Amino acid sequence: MSPKRRYLQSVNGNWRYRRRWPEQVTSRAPGTFFIKHLGTSDLTEAIRQRPAVDMLFDAKVAELKQSVDKEPRQLSEVEAITLAGRWYVEAKAAVKAFLPRQLNPEQHDSELMTLDLQLAEFREQLGTGDFRDVEKPARRFLEEQGVMAEMSGPGYRELLTLIVRAKYELAEMEKAWLLGDYSYQPSDQVFADVATRSTNAAPKRTLGDLMSSYRADKEAGWSKSTKRAYGPIWRLLSDTLGDSHDLVDINRPEGRALFDTVKTLPRNLGKRKELRGLNVPDAIKVGKELDLPTLHPKSINDSYMSALNSIFKWAVKEQWMGRNPVDGLRVKDQVQAADKRDPFTGEQLSKIFNAAPWVLGGAPKEKPINYWGPLIALFHGMRRGEIAMLETAFVREVEGRTVMLIQKGKTKNARRMLPVHRELIRMGFIDYIESRRSDGGRQLFEGETENGSGQWGDSLTDWFSRLIRERGAIGNLLGMHALRHNFQDRLREAGLHGTAVGQELAGRSKGGDTSNNYGSGFSTEKLAGAMEKIFYPDLDLSQLYSEVSAAS
Repeated sequence: MSPKRRYLQSVNGNWRYRRRWPEQVTSRAPGTFFIKHLGTSDLTEAIRQRPAVDMLFDAKVAELKQSVDKEPRQLSEVEAITLAGRWYVEAKAAVKAFLPRQLNPEQHDSELMTLDLQLAEFREQLGTGDFRDVEKPARRFLEEQGVMAEMSGPGYRELLTLIVRAKYELAEMEKAWLLGDYSYQPSDQVFADVATRSTNAAPKRTLGDLMSSYRADKEAGWSKSTKRAYGPIWRLLSDTLGDSHDLVDINRPEGRALFDTVKTLPRNLGKRKELRGLNVPDAIKVGKELDLPTLHPKSINDSYMSALNSIFKWAVKEQWMGRNPVDGLRVKDQVQAADKRDPFTGEQLSKIFNAAPWVLGGAPKEKPINYWGPLIALFHGMRRGEIAMLETAFVREVEGRTVMLIQKGKTKNARRMLPVHRELIRMGFIDYIESRRSDGGRQLFEGETENGSGQWGDSLTDWFSRLIRERGAIGNLLGMHALRHNFQDRLREAGLHGTAVGQELAGRSKGGDTSNNYGSGFSTEKLAGAMEKIFYPDLDLSQLYSEVSAAS
């Protein structure tokens, strides 16, 4: 069977996706197979849909794995030995950090006496099997390791026993060190093996090694804005954990501590003059003293935690770390999605577009992007940067339709082909494009440049924000991007929101195959037909139609 047809099955002439659930999630999966009907009898269309359903299947498996992992389970005795080894390594590092230290003779004798009493106590616990004193720290350790275990059974009992044995070995080690013997090796075979593995382990990797190696592997493909976005991440890691921090020591508790630090970061950390020159801990302290606002949940999740997750995930993939210490750590955004940014109302759109510069008889020679930019955003849902970066070479005829080829954008899904909306054609947009070509202009909107972060469209956004304030448009976060929300609402009205075609038009993740480097594989005719369904019934822009369009 062709790889493209894998998991595809025809039933009564209609195609469906059928794939067996992995063994590790069968206890939670609904049935033996994941099945999704593709709603088509055409094999080509079924093959086109398959990658998107692959992604859906992977997401469902991940969701089921999470639910399986959250169910308390019995520990095996083998797993108990592994976990006890981790406990021993962490506890040994803590003891090692505490010793050696300067003690006077009286303190020295007191410490030795205390250790002898502890050793006697541990021997008694091992003899009687009474491990109540270690149950609480054992539960806390399991939680830190992300293990949901039943507090019963032979595996859990074995873990408690091993923790007491580890405590005994650590007390013996500390006693030997106090007596000047730093060559002490555990007599308990379990922890002797752990010490041997630690001695013969792979070369030590530091956080500094991880940051430099990750950048070397990824940075060549980053835009300027991505490089700048990672700057605060490197600063955070260096200032909080330190470049020399051993990667194997960065565990879940340190991951949570890093997460807690991000949640307290002052907003605009690198721009505030009162925080200039301060390291991250000091900046947080000053921020609290000055009652400065902290990061938005979106910035915490989508900027900091997303980047940290990618960095540590890479380290796990390279086998530099055993597990990702920040996996799944995100804050809950208390602001509902619908409350974050309003679209413009029909009345507001009329007030905006039925005044200058749109009532002056065509696009002005000065700053034509101010004329065309908001219209393009309204009818095509394009982002400000996509508009500002448009070039005349990427507006061309394809299958008898004038299309815009979006070459660059916020994400890889932004690369797409958009048939020019008939409303823009009526307004003379094609004429404007031809005039730019005849002038030899490469950029569709002359003079547009990127800012210091590699982002485009700042001047358009600033101008439009001032304009709508002058027009009295009131709403939550109204601005240039709100026109994209209007476009999304029109997709919903047209029944296209969330569909493959709708995702293609909006430049959002679609999960499909690519065709001619521009995404979905939809014909120009199909995209144009979908685009014609985007209209604003409460907005009359006929006064903007060019004379040629009006005559025709």
